[in-house]
Amino acid sequence: MPYARGPRDVAAFYWRGNVKTSSGVSNLQVELHHVYLATNGAPALNIPVQFADEASKVFCAYRERYQFGASEMEAGCGNIYNSLGVLVGHISYNGRIWDANGNLVE
Repeated sequence: MPYARGPRDVAAFYWRGNVKTSSGVSNLQVELHHVYLATNGAPALNIPVQFADEASKVFCAYRERYQFGASEMEAGCGNIYNSLGVLVGHISYNGRIWDANGNLVE
């Protein structure tokens, strides 16, 4: 897998190097995000994810299951949204993870 360094929190996408952290574990709240998956001839799905790597794996599994090409992806396929519906990242056809500004997340 190309993302072997461990999971990256999806919320860190838009903080890029300035990750906001909680001062105490008791205050830690995990925000679930969802990745939108849609292509011609397959069901449109919103899959809950916590980590960017998880979103990439879900996207790649969907791509393999429904055997579609990049040109068959519907608008927004691979987008990652926070719980408020705000776009925080994107998974490209090859499974790479991008932040909401189009920067590759490494």
